[in-house]
Amino acid sequence: MTQSLFISLSGMAIALALVFALWPEIRPRRRGDKAERARLPKPLKLAIFILLPLVTALLYLQFGTLEPAQGHDPRVETLRSQMIAMARDLEHNPDQPEQWQRMGLIYKDLRHYGSAEHALRRALYLRPESAFLRVELAETLQLRSELPEMPVEAKSLLEQAVDLEPDNLKALWLLGTDDFLIGNYESALAWWEQMLPLVPEDSSMHRAVRNETRRARDRMLQQP
Repeated sequence: MTQSLFISLSGMAIALALVFALWPEIRPRRRGDKAERARLPKPLKLAIFILLPLVTALLYLQFGTLEPAQGHDPRVETLRSQMIAMARDLEHNPDQPEQWQRMGLIYKDLRHYGSAEHALRRALYLRPESAFLRVELAETLQLRSELPEMPVEAKSLLEQAVDLEPDNLKALWLLGTDDFLIGNYESALAWWEQMLPLVPEDSSMHRAVRNETRRARDRMLQQP
């Protein structure tokens, strides 16, 4: 089964399952009969919206292919086995931010950015104070957009991460890089200068950041 066919069929299956499961509530609304409206309990609704995608993901991991071109790459097969185990675990206990985070990072590593975004969003929902998850989700959104300029939500997530952890090097680097690419050289310089005291002076990272600060200053001098 090809990935596109599987996605199409699974999407139809989820839509039909949701309609069937929520029909007791949908039908009275269509008829406008408030007296006969039968509401599903909230826990049941939550289970439907969480477990159905999880079951679909589990089926895909078990019967689909992660990437046709990857063949029998041992690394991919190992990751696939790990993700099947995680999906099964999350099916029974979805409130595990560590597992959602791990699944999101594996998907991100495999360049399945849509699935990575979903898993990282779920992890962040369960652990809203995490700067690390904000940075990883922001980078995933940027990679998924395939655009030079960072999406607004991604930039906001990075700024929140810096508010939570002012010494978050990855967030500072990504913010500086994005501002440089769109011509905000003064802002880029500020982000990178914030990094310099946090990085050992004899490290390659310190040299790289120092070079970027010079580039930003040069661009600022060239501006009218």
